[in-house]
Amino acid sequence: MTAAPTPRESFDEVAELYDEARPGYPAALFDELLALAALPQAAHLFEIGCGTGHATLEFARRGFSIDCIELGQNLAAIARRNLAQFAAVIIAVSDFDKYQAHAHYDLVYSASAYHWLNPATRIARAAALLRPAASIAVWRNHHIRGKRSERFNALVREVYASCAPQLVQKRAGPSDLASIPFTESEQWLASGLFRDAQTRVYLWQRRFTAEELVRLLATYSDHRMLAEETRARLFAALTSLIHSRFNGAVTREFATILQFARKR
Repeated sequence: MTAAPTPRESFDEVAELYDEARPGYPAALFDELLALAALPQAAHLFEIGCGTGHATLEFARRGFSIDCIELGQNLAAIARRNLAQFAAVIIAVSDFDKYQAHAHYDLVYSASAYHWLNPATRIARAAALLRPAASIAVWRNHHIRGKRSERFNALVREVYASCAPQLVQKRAGPSDLASIPFTESEQWLASGLFRDAQTRVYLWQRRFTAEELVRLLATYSDHRMLAEETRARLFAALTSLIHSRFNGAVTREFATILQFARKR
């Protein structure tokens, strides 16, 4: 019998949907990160958890050589397809804790994947990949509270309480920006392996049709781990809510939080 996927493996089940539905990251993040890292044109980058290549593509277009690892076979296959025109991008299927690198890098980065890594090993393993004074950067999107989505968020809590009560606590509502901890950079400094930590926050919003929002939620690990009938019931109720109360589309507000540091 094949073992059920763990939450961090669940994205690979819906790799094509993940590629289509995930919204990516603000362009300003990449410009500011490159300025912070002060990368030479011939810089060699390492990406942890490239998924289908949303972030990889931004660096590949700028001409950098990139070695990527991805846990999921299906996700990696789509990333290779999306990045086929870039010969300097290499994608390997591997767990970060098992990967044996054969180079040192000017930047190690991870977009929406670092929090899945083993906290006991990830800092030292990332530092070991870097040249002296080279940089580490991680970022992810957070759904935050905002005036444009306040009414929808209140009604959504009722839907989750009715259809998927096991997610009510986690999905009780989006976070206040001030309550989101910047623990990664704090842990880097505490390790003694890094210095010059910085945090940048990028605020943005996007309007989703009911169908687009449900497709996005279907790529989230907590929703992937629901029983199929529970997930179907939840998505049907969300779709009905958006069509009946919001004319078929809602605005969601996000903060993308970038954390950066330099190796000692």
